[in-house]
Amino acid sequence: MSDIASALTHLARVRDPQSRAALALGVTDICVGRPLTNRTQPLANDILLALALKVEESVRIQMASRLAECEWAPRGIVRYLAFDAPCVAEAVIRKSLVLEPEDLVELANTGSREHRILIAGRCHIGIAVSDAVMAYSEPEVIDRLIRNTTARISDSAMSVCMETAIADESLSRLMLERDDIPPAFVDRLTARISEAVRDQVAQHFGLEAGRLDEIGTNAQPAATAEDSETEARKLVERMAATGELNGTVAVRALTDGKSLLFDYAIADLCSLSVEQWRAALGMSSMRATALACRAARIDTSLFPSVVRGMQKTGRIQEDLPPDAMVSAASIFQKFTPGSAHDALRRLAAQV
Repeated sequence: MSDIASALTHLARVRDPQSRAALALGVTDICVGRPLTNRTQPLANDILLALALKVEESVRIQMASRLAECEWAPRGIVRYLAFDAPCVAEAVIRKSLVLEPEDLVELANTGSREHRILIAGRCHIGIAVSDAVMAYSEPEVIDRLIRNTTARISDSAMSVCMETAIADESLSRLMLERDDIPPAFVDRLTARISEAVRDQVAQHFGLEAGRLDEIGTNAQPAATAEDSETEARKLVERMAATGELNGTVAVRALTDGKSLLFDYAIADLCSLSVEQWRAALGMSSMRATALACRAARIDTSLFPSVVRGMQKTGRIQEDLPPDAMVSAASIFQKFTPGSAHDALRRLAAQV
């Protein structure tokens, strides 16, 4: 880390803004280039903090963008940039794994509305963080949090979301698209949407005021509850249409015990029908699971979690042979996502 020490020595003599910018970005690149030792990380952190205080905002944006992707970035500078102006903070708030939940809670409590919007959109925030961003009941923050299907939302925060959504048709629809909405809220939100839809229907068909109510009163009761398969299929279709469907969503569904949702999600990600996916499972459950994970571009580190989830649902036997996991995991090295898809389709066709 002689580069870092040299930069620190040089820092005191730098006066020109362009030279400072070059030095700031150079030291940032050194930091993200390789993991720092316990001895040099505090030194690198001090240098970056000193430079961040002196460089232009545009330079700090570049620093934040580079540090956001670095798992070993010094925490002090990442925190500093997260509390900077939202345009600077955006990258680290969205991506940095260095930020702890307590950092995000503090930023939500002391930062601006724009900071809270960014935090609300961060993947996999926990209940403490979502509670903190909800404290001001800001519509833009609530909107972003409702859209963030990876966020964990407490019952109290969900109540705030619901009370805000009940007055806004679009937010009501967004709420109903979440799979973690408490059942008690569904009726109220559905009623809110129903009113808006009824108005649209009446206007479209030129019905007189009250006529739609009369039609509804005289109509025979109809079944409104969709079966679980249809609900899972429609939810996956919505997520796929909005670009929210990915391997992480599928794995989370399985680990949460939502096996139907997993079936439709993994089938869609593998460009198969659910029937084909289930047929492949019937032929060789362990091989089909590994091929599907590879075809869906699910990271190999998540494969054990998928196997455990499949075992809980009885689709993969509990007492696997010692080499079964190793053999299945080798599929991630032997197959590309495309060739895994082809192999999975061939496996399904053997039925």
